[in-house]
Amino acid sequence: MIETAQRVYARLGFSGTNEKILILEKGLEEAIKPNLKKLGLRLAGKSIQQQFSMGVGVGRSDLICLDENDDFTVLELKRGMSSDQAIGQVLRYVGWVQENIATKGQKVHGCIVTGDYDEQLRLAASAAKIRIILVRLG
Repeated sequence: MIETAQRVYARLGFSGTNEKILILEKGLEEAIKPNLKKLGLRLAGKSIQQQFSMGVGVGRSDLICLDENDDFTVLELKRGMSSDQAIGQVLRYVGWVQENIATKGQKVHGCIVTGDYDEQLRLAASAAKIRIILVRLG
């Protein structure tokens, strides 16, 4: 597991890691943040970005970003195999951002960053227009 974490951090642009790293969703989140520019994204701001609480019954998004058009992208990070259940989670967050943060005419996109996914997730994401970004973990 430590070797996998070291490879992930190296591939995402970090120089070195020590042997005490355990790759958790939070670790993936920290590794993705400095590399958002490569995805055409930047953090939405100090008050709206990482682990943003959307209230009881809605949840906490991993990262909320802005793209080059100043449209929102809600990033959901999944460490292992993701199922199409992640689609419902992302759509819930996208809906909340549309209703509570986005201004008139501002688009809100969803994106899942994962180490692996199945055909169910691919099909559901395609229908929901949610982008999947595959991060190689091994």
